Amino acid sequence: MRKRADLLKILAGTIALGVFANVVETPAFAKDRNMIAPARATAIHDCNIAANKFNPITQLSNQFAEYGTCIARHGQPFG
Repeated sequence: MRKRADLLKILAGTIALGVFANVVETPAFAKDRNMIAPARATAIHDCNIAANKFNPITQLSNQFAEYGTCIARHGQPFG
């Protein structure tokens, strides 16, 4: 029974140390990872406006097709 209690203490300490290390550490490239290129942002905005003319309830496939072709015309990857 003593060994089990010791293992649980070690496990709890390891988990606490891991959580503490993740909370204290700040990602160095977080800002770069969340930034989007201005050309992509413009393409997404324009294509959302173009696809919005279709009703998403009855014409969802047309909406996806319009968005996909619009993104391709802007030279951006879909997804």
